[in-house]
Amino acid sequence: GAIYISCRGRGGGLFGGLLNSVLSGGLGQNLPAMLNSALAGTPYGNLDGLLEQLKSAGLGEQVTSWLSNGENLPISAADLTNALDMPVLAEVAGRLGLPADMLPNLMAQYLPGLIDKLSPNGALETPPPV
Repeated sequence: GAIYISCRGRGGGLFGGLLNSVLSGGLGQNLPAMLNSALAGTPYGNLDGLLEQLKSAGLGEQVTSWLSNGENLPISAADLTNALDMPVLAEVAGRLGLPADMLPNLMAQYLPGLIDKLSPNGALETPPPV
């Protein structure tokens, strides 16, 4: 089933609010650029690299659904934790000012919609890092 995460406390309120406003079109470009910056210097490099890692871990069907114009398939925090290296996730979380254990849940909740918004033509339009 779906996992619902409260974004209150431990710095998640601001980040959760930021994600919500991005997904509703409010802040537009900030979150993708922040994520790209947080991924720079990791083995994944950027959002494209993150998606490639998810595909190589057997989550290609989900990634393809986010990039295409159809319905976005869900992904679980466990899928993300299994597909991505925890030390890298912890590093990205630290750069975003989040506890490491919160990032997989937030990514599971928001990544499909975020990637969908960044790929209006079926290919990821990666913003430059900030």
